[in-house]
Amino acid sequence: MWPHLIEDNPAFQQWTLLLVPALLGYLCLVLFLRHRRARDLQKRFSPAGRASFARMTTDEAHAVLEDLTELEFPKLFGFSIIFALFKTYGIPSVSSLLVATGQLADTETASKRIADTGVLLLEFALNAPTSERTIQAIARMNFLHARYQKAGKITNDDLLYTLSLFALEPSRWVEKYEWRCLTDLELCACGTFWKSMGDAMEISYKHLPSREWKDGLHWLHEVEGWSKTYEESHMVPASTNKQLADSHVEILCINVPPRFLGLCKKMISVLLGERLRKAMMYPEFPPTYHVLINGLLGARKLVLRHCALPRPEFMRKRYIPSGPNSAGRYNSVEYLSYPWYVKPSLGKRWGPRSWITRLVGRKLPGDDGNRYASEGWSFTELGPQALKNKGIEDMSHTRAHLTKKSRGGCPFAMA
Repeated sequence: MWPHLIEDNPAFQQWTLLLVPALLGYLCLVLFLRHRRARDLQKRFSPAGRASFARMTTDEAHAVLEDLTELEFPKLFGFSIIFALFKTYGIPSVSSLLVATGQLADTETASKRIADTGVLLLEFALNAPTSERTIQAIARMNFLHARYQKAGKITNDDLLYTLSLFALEPSRWVEKYEWRCLTDLELCACGTFWKSMGDAMEISYKHLPSREWKDGLHWLHEVEGWSKTYEESHMVPASTNKQLADSHVEILCINVPPRFLGLCKKMISVLLGERLRKAMMYPEFPPTYHVLINGLLGARKLVLRHCALPRPEFMRKRYIPSGPNSAGRYNSVEYLSYPWYVKPSLGKRWGPRSWITRLVGRKLPGDDGNRYASEGWSFTELGPQALKNKGIEDMSHTRAHLTKKSRGGCPFAMA
């Protein structure tokens, strides 16, 4: 039947003659351009191969990671950082402290804690290492941790493990679910950047095998080995792990319609992995869920690799504001649950996403007056309400200390 239709339809034959070469040409263009950014990064930052890694500066590492986050893998690279933070909740010493602070009393309070943590992470990860905003964010983070460190409630190993997850989880998620793996150069950038960040937070590396490292890739491999050993010993089931996980899964699924809420939570549980799932005391789900989720993500990987052109510069995904607003404060660009620090613009209140939020009965930017600080945030206000505008002198000391250092240089050369 079909051959006869084709033979008797000249218009169909003409369209076929046009579309088939066009489709083949498009797929060839994708094949040619898809890996171009990785090749360009190699030429810019590693012209001599592995020998160039030892000279990589924090500024260069940041430039590489910025492209990976905003252009190359804008969805899963950002999500992997959220997951890295979530993964720390499988460690009882971390989860018990966070539960004890009382910041999880309700979903709204917990959402503010997540928003504040996210703001600080994005600020020091996506701004230039020597910028005032990066230094302010590190200073605030150090102040918020300091009292717990002095009381022995946060150990150096807890901090090093958290740092290791920020350095390692992006490459793990990319390898598993994205259209290509990270190159050695990009892995070196991960190691160089987060080693520099650990230095700024005064985290000790005394438990790593080496005392000096050839480059960021060498440091990253040693941190990975230590991190796996730490997980095997410390990621164990605890009620506080489950309490913390339940609270945060509720926030992650806050805009999911009620009829799909159970499915969403099961999908998140599948993504946790076996050890983390057990530590959070979540049930094991049938293999069907694993097949479904891995199948969908695998299909996405193939489509991106073979059918999608690379994201152009003008579509760069921006996670942080370019600068302060007219009041000298900063507005968040996106939000997960409650609209903390988001300006109630026309697009935020009436754009396509807002209607989904309205349908599930959740809050939009500008709802309830200034309850969600729509005027924006300042660094000295981030953190628990009891610490609002406190620690200014401590932050000033940290800023002065970091400003004196060559933060944009090579962290291994300085060592």
